[in-house]
Amino acid sequence: MIKIDKSAVVIPSILASKGRGEQAADALKALFDKGETTFAFNKAIYGHKAVKEALIEIQHNKCCFCEAKITHISHGDVEHFRPKAGYQIDEMQALIKPGYYWLAYDFSNLFFCCQVCNQTYKKNYFPLADERKRANSHNDDYTLEESLILHPALDVIDDHLVFEAEIIKPKNGSQKGAETIKRTGLNRPALLEERLSYLKTLRFLEEAAKGDTETAMECRAHFKEVGKRKHLYSAMVRANFPDLI
Repeated sequence: MIKIDKSAVVIPSILASKGRGEQAADALKALFDKGETTFAFNKAIYGHKAVKEALIEIQHNKCCFCEAKITHISHGDVEHFRPKAGYQIDEMQALIKPGYYWLAYDFSNLFFCCQVCNQTYKKNYFPLADERKRANSHNDDYTLEESLILHPALDVIDDHLVFEAEIIKPKNGSQKGAETIKRTGLNRPALLEERLSYLKTLRFLEEAAKGDTETAMECRAHFKEVGKRKHLYSAMVRANFPDLI
């Protein structure tokens, strides 16, 4: 997982001020004020082609959690970091409503995500460090919350997660790190297998990068390239080959 920078992006017009997303959010707020807690959401707005393409570009076609490349094998999901319809804080409870309905069309709450991280693991889980600070409606300040799942654009990821070979671990016992690993499946078997296979290939190149030959210089240049944020599993690469990045 790496931090995602949304600061320079132009918000797609469908979600921008006075766009359809803002109008739809205002309608949901009005329904809540009338006593509604269950809402219908328009996927044609938050999942619009322009929204998805913007997220794919920002995230270099990588899942916001596991860093796998997506579109060559899957359509991928537009993920709501704060769940729109309702939330859970553990697997055994029913969905608590309402969710963060007012953020359903807010670009800051949307990320590009692989379907396994989104649909199999994170789903509607959204635990907080302090439940007393949970925003239960648009009348509350959700920025006072401290999510136990790392926010891809706001948290300093390296403060909470660390790699040991292909395995992600909580850094210094970070609760947010542990919860993120659990809730997004960052050490699921198939993902570990993929990361390990890639790591083994890079270990061979690490040996080839030693010395002053032309091949060694090309290998070192390759490491500097694959350590960039746009590349596959870049956090793992940087953690395992700091002297070559």
